Amino acid sequence: MKARLSLVWKLSAVVAAILAVAIIFFGWGANRVAEHYSLESSREFLKFNSESIVAGIGQQMMSRNNEGIEDLIVEMSRGSEVYGDIRLVSHRPDHYGEIVASRFSREDRGREVDRLELEDGACSICHELSDFGGEKLKTVDRVIERADGDRLLSVTAPILNGPGCGTADCHLGDPRLLGFVNANYSLGRMDAMASERRTRIILMVVATLLAGIVALWSMFALLLERPIGRLVAGTKQIAANKLDFRFEHKRSDEIGVLEESFNAMTATIQAGRQELTSARDYLQGIVENSADIIITVDTQGLIETFNRGAEEALGYRREEVIGRRIETLFADPRERDVAIARLEDTDNVKNYETRFLAKDGQIRNVLLTLSRLRDPDGNACGTFGISKDVTAEKRLQRELVQAQKFAAIGQAMTGIQHAIKNMLGALTGGAYLVRVGVAKDNRDRIEEGRAMVEDGIDRIGALSRSMLNYAKQWKLELQTADLNEMVEKLCDANRQAAAEQGVDLRCELPQRLPHVACDPNLIYMATTDLLLNAVDACTSKDDIHGGGKVVLTNSLAEGGDCFVIEVRDNGCGMNEEVRRNIFVPFFSTKKTLGTGLGLALTARIVSVHDGELTVESEPDQGAVFRIHLPIHGPKDDREAFDGQTSSDH
Repeated sequence: MKARLSLVWKLSAVVAAILAVAIIFFGWGANRVAEHYSLESSREFLKFNSESIVAGIGQQMMSRNNEGIEDLIVEMSRGSEVYGDIRLVSHRPDHYGEIVASRFSREDRGREVDRLELEDGACSICHELSDFGGEKLKTVDRVIERADGDRLLSVTAPILNGPGCGTADCHLGDPRLLGFVNANYSLGRMDAMASERRTRIILMVVATLLAGIVALWSMFALLLERPIGRLVAGTKQIAANKLDFRFEHKRSDEIGVLEESFNAMTATIQAGRQELTSARDYLQGIVENSADIIITVDTQGLIETFNRGAEEALGYRREEVIGRRIETLFADPRERDVAIARLEDTDNVKNYETRFLAKDGQIRNVLLTLSRLRDPDGNACGTFGISKDVTAEKRLQRELVQAQKFAAIGQAMTGIQHAIKNMLGALTGGAYLVRVGVAKDNRDRIEEGRAMVEDGIDRIGALSRSMLNYAKQWKLELQTADLNEMVEKLCDANRQAAAEQGVDLRCELPQRLPHVACDPNLIYMATTDLLLNAVDACTSKDDIHGGGKVVLTNSLAEGGDCFVIEVRDNGCGMNEEVRRNIFVPFFSTKKTLGTGLGLALTARIVSVHDGELTVESEPDQGAVFRIHLPIHGPKDDREAFDGQTSSDH
């Protein structure tokens, strides 16, 4: 209630202050106007009175009754408190400044010399005028402040040497101004009346203010205090989460509009609260019933929430871990530091492989997706982690890899056995021809058999070298290479051999391609294998119109971060089954001429560069092989590559 009373009193004080200022201003103005007109009226009356005294003096002078002048002055001012001293002062050269007559006697005046000096107020009042001594001398006045605070109105009325006086013997030859009457009149009564008016104005202001304050306080209390009190009571209920509260619509003024606005706001808040509650319950249900491990951590590294999936995966109850440091859940606490360090550049870390330590001591392999939590101002307020338990998947993956290794070994052994069988067949045939030639002393048969044996030995050596190259572990010798120059040299080196087989070998190399971080020797080897395969595909097709064509092209993939080497031919092409198996070790379409390791070896070279080898082909439509290499080289070290490339490369 203190705030409401303060508002009422403030409004009352402001309006009362404005009212007081207005009353004081107008009262002061009215009093000043009254004082002005009172003073002007007094001046006119006293000037008239002084001029009447001058007229009476003139009559006495004309009747040569000089002794009656002082009696006239005394008689006119007798019994009046307004009159002060009334003096008749001579202005004749021989009596300049002499006081001829006065209301008070010489003893009452207390003066030893009855003469005025020029500095005297009665004299200076005229001499200070700019037109003094002109054609027209007039009655003048001045208000004088006395030392005791009283005010006097000093009136000086001139006595002129008129036509009747100027011809008389007594004033013949005298100056135009014979003298003047100086009368002092007290303004005390007028000042007392002004003071009384001021007092009445003050009393009126005080009474008006008191009455106005009472009226204003009553009015504001009725019009503001009660309605505001109802508003405050209603808002307190709303603040207490009683969102079903509504104001009654009884008023049609601004307070009523405000109450209606409060009702609309409360309804909106209630609806929003219900939506937020539903959304919160829904999200909490998702988090709580998720099979993944969901944990939130504050900025100090303390666990804040721990869902049911985390309880089931790690064996802890949430009461046991909430408030503890998150590092206690990691098998190696340093792995958590690594994950947090990755958040420095981004607010998200996806699929970070780490290990959690369960309550029973078992290690759980998880994929952790970590996100930074921020408040509405953008300040970090914690982290949110979703971890998927991949322990079972890891075990199955290891079993699958082991099975794949055994399958690869079996497949390799089958391929080796098949290749050796073919080569042994050639060696057996050659040896047979040699035996027959020796037995019959047939030199031609001996030479034919020897050639077959040497060819078999060469093929066994080539197979052995290919197997060694495929199986060995490579350490890339990365350099920044100009692959345009490399491809051009490759074309130059093989163009003549291709032409002898009826194949046109061309390069289409755009300019200003960036250099690539790679092992140029290995890339040269891989591109050479694709080039020779393309030439073989063209020579094995009999119905090529216009001859075989092989084109090498370099380009940049979309985005500009990947370099593409393309080998395109118009040879025999491949069907779906061949295209699916061409990268499988020991798979070959060249019958007895190939080892089946060329494209497998090329695929491995591209893979250790963190690249990709793709193929597009249809039967009798040729083929397009593309090597995709990252411009800045492989992201990680692939020195310890296991040498096995799956068939779906």
